[in-house]
Amino acid sequence: MVVTRGFMSRWLLLGRYGNKYSPPPCQGIFGDVPCGTTPHSGWIEDLYNKGITAGCSTDPRMFCPDTPVTRSQMAVFLLKAKEAQGYMPPPCTGLFDDVPCPGGFAVRWIEELYSRGITAGCSTDPLMFCTDVQTTRPQEAIFVRKDWRIPTCE
Repeated sequence: MVVTRGFMSRWLLLGRYGNKYSPPPCQGIFGDVPCGTTPHSGWIEDLYNKGITAGCSTDPRMFCPDTPVTRSQMAVFLLKAKEAQGYMPPPCTGLFDDVPCPGGFAVRWIEELYSRGITAGCSTDPLMFCTDVQTTRPQEAIFVRKDWRIPTCE
């Protein structure tokens, strides 16, 4: 099962703030996130209000809650949720065969995720990240657990 942007918003904020965290009520800031009917609507808006996402469109403002999250998008979301607003990873070095440096919007974020030990990529020989592959729930669980060093049960 793939992770959607809406579902991911909840996992990121729970990872950052703990399992007792609850977002403020939904106010209706995204055109495609009706408060009464969209799952995770409060979480989605909280992600926006904390500067972790701008959504998937700014005019009109939309979030695309049902769209699956790619591995490259997840790299950006994880580190933006972890770090202070305005954080920018160090320049890329060209670690991955399938992530050109300089390259797309996520290359610095992908390499930083790797250097922190949050991901090993999708292949080790050659080293690849698989940027456009959709993130699955098991992958998301590992990413969030490693990003915030959440202990696992024995």
